[in-house]
Amino acid sequence: MPKSPRLSFIIDHLLRQPKRISSVQIAVGELVPETDEQIRSHWSMLTKDTTLSRTTLTIHRVPAEQQCMACFEKYQPLNKETSCPHCGSFGARIIAGEEFYLESLKEENE
Repeated sequence: MPKSPRLSFIIDHLLRQPKRISSVQIAVGELVPETDEQIRSHWSMLTKDTTLSRTTLTIHRVPAEQQCMACFEKYQPLNKETSCPHCGSFGARIIAGEEFYLESLKEENE
């Protein structure tokens, strides 16, 4: 399984928290190549035998959004298609969809 440095960074951060954490939500962009199953498997592997081993993980997928560099229209790509649905151009700037960050956490006894 490919390593996920961003997930490792999040887990390292969580392991330094003084209180026990009961649940975690991470935001993952639609364009991130790892599937939810791969992220969960990696999470389980990295948190095994730690204080996070029983922590509930929720993954919030952030929809992709792009802006055409020819007509400047914004759009959500379908099936990761990069051509603009408005003018057919292939040059686009990614506005959203590459996120991978800790969105929220809940400490025990909250």
